[in-house]
Amino acid sequence: MTARRVLIFTLELLIVAVAVIGGAGVAEHVRIIPKALLHLPEIAFSTADIVAVAKAFVGCCAAAFLASGILNGWEIFGSARRAAKEIYALLVGIVAAALYLFFLTSISFSPELLLDASLIAFALFLGTYLAFGGRARPFFANLFGLVRSPWAWPILLFTISPLVVARQFTTDRDFANWVTNIRVAANVGSDYRYTLVNALGTTTFETPIDTRFAKGDPTHVYVLTRGGKLYRADYPSGANKTLLLDLATKVGYVEMENGALGFDLHPSFSEVGAAGAGLAFIYFTEYHPDRQVNHLTRYNLAAGSPTQVVTAALPLIVQDRNNDGYHNGGSVNFGPDGLLYLSVGEMSMTNCHQRIDCALVGGILRLDVDQKGAAISRPITRQPKRGATANYFIPLDNPYANDPSALGEYWAHGLRNPFRISFDPVGGQLWAGDVGSTTWEEVNRVSKGSNHQFPFVEGFTPQPTFPRPARIDGSEMPPTLTYKHTAYLRSVIGGVVYRGGKLADLQGRYLFGDNYSGEIMTIPADAKRADMWTVVARAADVAQRGLTSFTVAPDGELLVTVMGDNDNPTGTIAKLVLSDSDTAKAATVAQRAQAALPTKALTAAQAQSLYAVNCARCHGATGKADGPDSKSLGEYVPDLTDPNFQTYFTDAAIVQVITKGGPGIGRSAMMPPWEGVLKPEEIVAMKNHVRRMGAANK
Repeated sequence: MTARRVLIFTLELLIVAVAVIGGAGVAEHVRIIPKALLHLPEIAFSTADIVAVAKAFVGCCAAAFLASGILNGWEIFGSARRAAKEIYALLVGIVAAALYLFFLTSISFSPELLLDASLIAFALFLGTYLAFGGRARPFFANLFGLVRSPWAWPILLFTISPLVVARQFTTDRDFANWVTNIRVAANVGSDYRYTLVNALGTTTFETPIDTRFAKGDPTHVYVLTRGGKLYRADYPSGANKTLLLDLATKVGYVEMENGALGFDLHPSFSEVGAAGAGLAFIYFTEYHPDRQVNHLTRYNLAAGSPTQVVTAALPLIVQDRNNDGYHNGGSVNFGPDGLLYLSVGEMSMTNCHQRIDCALVGGILRLDVDQKGAAISRPITRQPKRGATANYFIPLDNPYANDPSALGEYWAHGLRNPFRISFDPVGGQLWAGDVGSTTWEEVNRVSKGSNHQFPFVEGFTPQPTFPRPARIDGSEMPPTLTYKHTAYLRSVIGGVVYRGGKLADLQGRYLFGDNYSGEIMTIPADAKRADMWTVVARAADVAQRGLTSFTVAPDGELLVTVMGDNDNPTGTIAKLVLSDSDTAKAATVAQRAQAALPTKALTAAQAQSLYAVNCARCHGATGKADGPDSKSLGEYVPDLTDPNFQTYFTDAAIVQVITKGGPGIGRSAMMPPWEGVLKPEEIVAMKNHVRRMGAANK
């Protein structure tokens, strides 16, 4: 008798497992739930996802079946009434598993899979009952007859709860954010599948911000630093680190979001004698106290010494911008078509929002830097406001190339600050991470003529302070993924679709990060919309010392630039390795030893730099509550120079609010906690800087 019970119990669990696998296959290709009832993203399930879902379903259903056996007896297929009761147990197990997956794991939740798996499980269960000699009519009579039982209604209400939760999740962004926080709390910790280690041995840099490999040369890596220096080093040893270009005097003082931002090497960079041999294209901000200018400039690295390389510079775009240092964009990428794509932020030029006839801001530009002409491109015919362009052509298939009233460089627009873009090696899809304002971060798919709706829509939310324009150029395109700002999630770094051979479980996934949290996240690259992501690693350095770019090396390694300290060469070109590998364990020991070293007090200049990059967006460059985001916060921002503020807040209170955030002293959550982001000595330095700002106002 015991053996029979075990056999039937095993058969039930096998039915559940088969139903999940079949449900996942159906959910990917067939939509059962009407769009009018529930707006759902299309989700592609990896093998790992399906295995995890099957384990959850089998585990929860096993508990439900055991409880049912204890309450109702073990002869599950002995009578129609007993078999009907087991269907209710099946529903409880499936729904419990779905809610567990939704709230407590990082796997994308699919009501379609839930419904499909339930239907398949029901069909298989019924078929098994009939195979044991049961009859369909009494089975269904008992199944519906049990609805009159007092215990049936709670089960039925529980059964529809996932659909209610899913609908709320897709229509209420606050609820979605609450769910996200639960999932992050349940999944984010120190036990990530991957960790970051120095990909170049012991070689480090001062604030590396982007990295590239020349086509056809897998043995050298090129690294651009935020201060404007371009290096070459042997890959992967990191040996023979060589300075090729120094733009430090041109870049000037690096503050806010300024500095050297991105670069790329011509596709024929390594081809001796080719027209593009030795050519590098660099995007940077030139800083002056009363003026800031963004540049896209071509440099010939074959010209000789770093000084000679600068002398041989060829300007392409010179764009004056508002004098606040924010929203510059920063990616320079040669596309699969051999043309150069440049991502530019809106540069706080509000008069140019949603315009393609103004300045070269707030979008993706596409340029023919080889000036091929003929049927490929034409010369520049229109200059941007407050800017100058030269030494490239406009591709004829750009969406506005034939519009005399438009700047033909635009490939896409309606973006706020697309700091990093990249192309999928398979199919060439262009991806962008668009850094948001005060609420939403975005990951976008970009296409020819796409309009990403900034500033009248942020994420999926219309913005009441920016009414919808009467004229919309291009095709409106919502983001693929959004996430709401929290204490640490607040600055998306666009990444890459991984097609390398080193990290098998990341194959075909889009990897991106958040500069403030240091987290590296993934979503399926074929998901048309993703509402959840998987965190696979976290950089030890965060915020303005954190990650800034992703690159797939020719050998398949996934490289991440991590800036490190502003004043010391502690930045790395890191790579993802499995956390349980010997390489990762050795790196962890070294990091702990470094963290245990005595720390030094920060200088006033270092404290000012920390304040500028972390606090000035809200509190203003001089502390007068006039930062570019201060008005859009919807909260009171204190004037740090006000004598009343300086008198009311003790040193301990200032340290407390910096450490714990507004809620730490019973005030607004819009002031985030910096504990875990800033080191204790940096928090003290920030407090001292606040005091100095108050003294300067006396």
